[in-house]
Amino acid sequence: MKREAVVRIPTAEFSHPGLEAFISLCRDAGVKKWRPAVCTGPGGIVAIQVERPFDEEQLSALEYVAWWERTNQATAAIGYLIKLDISDLTDEFPPLHELNVSNEEITVNDHGLDISFVGTQEALSYVVSQYIDAGIPMDLRAITDYHGPTGVLDSLTHRQHEVVRIAYEMGYYEIPRRVSSVEVAAELDLDQSTVSEHLQRAERNLLRHVLDAD
Repeated sequence: MKREAVVRIPTAEFSHPGLEAFISLCRDAGVKKWRPAVCTGPGGIVAIQVERPFDEEQLSALEYVAWWERTNQATAAIGYLIKLDISDLTDEFPPLHELNVSNEEITVNDHGLDISFVGTQEALSYVVSQYIDAGIPMDLRAITDYHGPTGVLDSLTHRQHEVVRIAYEMGYYEIPRRVSSVEVAAELDLDQSTVSEHLQRAERNLLRHVLDAD
């Protein structure tokens, strides 16, 4: 049985200057939705919908923002994909997918960050303890049986998930890219055309999942 834990990181606990500045920019932009697309502990790629554009010059200057891009320039909605790289914390955290834990939603409010984690009771306890041990105190708001929608990565087939994960870990999504699809294909022992198709379909499914949720 999966469980859902909702925890809060109080505003007063944003001890990392870059993270504090990022949260401040999110408040200024009026965050409407914040969904992790790829999560690696306190880092990863997040899809954010806001009421008004970020101060993009300040966003680019933040230490923990590796890259960002507007996702829907042609529509009235304002969305961003943002890669957070909190390198001094990430080493403390195992990737959530290895624990079969998903980070379902993050809410920015006047009190801090409310984060929803879904997984087994044991895995949730471990994840929360890792955050606390890394110096990020959390207040447990609620823990219940999980009956909500599937996570973002559940929109992928097993093969798409594997290809995207390997590509991400090898640096395919870094800017500039550290590896090509040819190198990802060699790592997976697949044809380059097959890997490219898996990546394109996975990216489409991830974006569709995030945008449909809006």
